[in-house]
Amino acid sequence: MQVILSGLHCDACEDSVTEGLKPFFHVKNVSMIREGLEDNPWALIEVHDSYEHVWNVCNQLRGVFHRGKKLHFYIPLHQEDVFHDFHNLEPHQRINIL
Repeated sequence: MQVILSGLHCDACEDSVTEGLKPFFHVKNVSMIREGLEDNPWALIEVHDSYEHVWNVCNQLRGVFHRGKKLHFYIPLHQEDVFHDFHNLEPHQRINIL
């Protein structure tokens, strides 16, 4: 699953983003995108977590400031490898459509 992170400083790198997000996600890969404004790169982050977990973490981290800049987390639509963590739900909390 992929997450886009913006609001970073120009000195952000793949390793710093990976280390900063380790407490929240199982980070598989980080790609830095440095096109546009010099002090406004963004990161494309590949994580190995359920959609529900990623959604909850992104909502928790929404509005967090890092070194004076507000971080923005965005979950792109139409992802192929999105899996849902339905096995932990009670039967009345899920719909099984055959």
